Amino acid sequence: MEKRGRVIKDRLQRLIERMRALGYNEYMIGRAEELVNELEKIGVYSVDKFVQKLLDRVDNKEGYLDILMEGRVAIILARLKFLKIQIEYCDNGPDIKANYNRNTVYFDVTRRRPNEDDLAIQSKVAIVSRDRAENIISKIQNKKSQLQSGETNIVVIWSDTVRLSQHELEEAFECIKQEIEQNPGTYKDLGAILFTRGEESHRTTLKKFYLFKNDRASKPLEICLTKKLESLRK
Repeated sequence: MEKRGRVIKDRLQRLIERMRALGYNEYMIGRAEELVNELEKIGVYSVDKFVQKLLDRVDNKEGYLDILMEGRVAIILARLKFLKIQIEYCDNGPDIKANYNRNTVYFDVTRRRPNEDDLAIQSKVAIVSRDRAENIISKIQNKKSQLQSGETNIVVIWSDTVRLSQHELEEAFECIKQEIEQNPGTYKDLGAILFTRGEESHRTTLKKFYLFKNDRASKPLEICLTKKLESLRK
């Protein structure tokens, strides 16, 4: 354990030095350091691998932020009382593995990157269209091969840019529901989707997530897990 702690500290220091050399601001550097320290403090497994992945991606800011979001999701799960949380669980599979109520749950995290569509929404000149709902479906389809067969899998779609109204959320959910109903076997390993409305906060506990359940999954969410995840909307 002490050796692993030294490895984490060494990699974190190299990450900080590299971020400064690349021109990252001190706020982003401080957030990375705080996040890694909290993951280590709460006992998340494979933090050393997580920091190495950040270090590998730091030259590409968007790629770096993609990995950073996995750490934020892991902290949220810890605050929801998930146990045995393992980050960077699989290179070609789910990003996070965790236990809840004696059951194993797998999370695959995808981050919506800023694009022209997002900027249009922020400036209030566009609303969610069928195309944007299809973009969400496309992201889910890209994750299908990474889901654990016969297990409880949740895809997390994180955004700090897109802000959706309740009506727009319902429209997106309806499109996803129709896609699953038309192709139930294709989505049998997808238990649920969690995605944000885009409210940015300096405290991960304030991030709001909206839950879409796939009741036709081979292993759908249990009631207690559903209620726990739905609490993220409050």
